[in-house]
Amino acid sequence: MTWNETHERIRIIREVEAAAAADMSGAVPWREEWRPYFDGPVALVAALRSRWQHMCEAQLDVDAGEDAVDDTYARLRRTQAGVLLILRRYAAGTPGAPAVLTLAGPRLSTSLPSRARRLHFRGGPTLPA
Repeated sequence: MTWNETHERIRIIREVEAAAAADMSGAVPWREEWRPYFDGPVALVAALRSRWQHMCEAQLDVDAGEDAVDDTYARLRRTQAGVLLILRRYAAGTPGAPAVLTLAGPRLSTSLPSRARRLHFRGGPTLPA
């Protein structure tokens, strides 16, 4: 997989996370234009499950203590609630056919603000006299 394909897969997963957070029905957000990156909604659900597992492995530090682990896990469950509904609904349903939420309209913009919008001080900030 090339860097561009990896970057596009990550962008798609972020768009799915945003759509899942807005919809909260547990249906898998899907656009046909994503088929070259995910062979279908089932593969997208597998990628979401993998991402959830990696997030838990990376952020849950068992050496930090039980309270810290519980707090971190609660935060992860809160911020990823839409994705968890998708994973839960798919696990409870028919393994071959997740419920699909067909997305229409323009793609969500996940790009960062352009450098032109950043504040640049020439010669430093002006201090009051």
